[in-house]
Amino acid sequence: MMSKTAALFSGQGSQYPGMGRELYDHFSEVKKLYSIAGDVLGFDLATISFDGGGEQLSDTFYSQPAIFALSVAAYTAATVKAPGFNPMCVMGHSLGEYAALYCAGAFCLADGFRIIKARAESMSRAGNAKTCAMYAIMGSDIDAVGKACEAAGGFVVPANFNHPSQTVISGEAKAAATAAGILAENGAKAVKLNVSGAFHTVMMKDAADAFKAKIKDIAFMKTKLPFYSNLTGGPLEIGDYPDYFAKHMVSPVRFSEQIQSMAASGVDTCVEFGPKRSAAALAKKNVKALTVLGVEDMASLGKLEELY
Repeated sequence: MMSKTAALFSGQGSQYPGMGRELYDHFSEVKKLYSIAGDVLGFDLATISFDGGGEQLSDTFYSQPAIFALSVAAYTAATVKAPGFNPMCVMGHSLGEYAALYCAGAFCLADGFRIIKARAESMSRAGNAKTCAMYAIMGSDIDAVGKACEAAGGFVVPANFNHPSQTVISGEAKAAATAAGILAENGAKAVKLNVSGAFHTVMMKDAADAFKAKIKDIAFMKTKLPFYSNLTGGPLEIGDYPDYFAKHMVSPVRFSEQIQSMAASGVDTCVEFGPKRSAAALAKKNVKALTVLGVEDMASLGKLEELY
């Protein structure tokens, strides 16, 4: 398949029990990945991912390493089964940026799990300490979403700009519910997300500071592939990784801009690695001409192999 392909990596909220089991059963490289994860994390990530319940996997402390592991496992399996797959750039949706940067060579796998462990611990504590919520708002423009947040009577702000008609709001639970209600009354669809904090807002400032301190001694490297950033909405060469990651935690995700910028560079195909293909569907919604597919199990890996 002659195409200009981007590798895209899944964000939090897409996790489900059993994810990754097929790849683990078929690839020794994936078994090794989960073994390294267990050594770094201090718990058996494979068992939690394959046999754990939905409630456990929805906990930030477990969901973030589980999604990172599956995303990297799927990409690793793709390099084995589809050697013709050579992405021209990488990107992720929120949490997915960490898998994207690992696959682009920014840090080693063990350090990847150390980074994710530190992030998940910091964000989990922040979420548990405050009553927070996030809602996906579909069918309303960004201006209307912003006005509803201002009218909500508490702290809630747009946090993920996924598409001109799809924005995620994040903040205090009561204010977020009020803003979602206002938007629903005006014809939008509001869906509460399965997350445990007010992600990508200043409510994560303490978590971001703690996270930055924990990863300051990690050995970071220059990426081997161009990286498109949630923070800027375009290509970015990161200088100070701890500082970037801290800013990323408290800043909006400019996914729509990111996809538009990627497509403008000539990308015509987007392959998502990770659970459920939600980010790929959003990419397609933003740029209808894109060819998109996802890799998360043997069947979807087979489809990638056919193309490449």
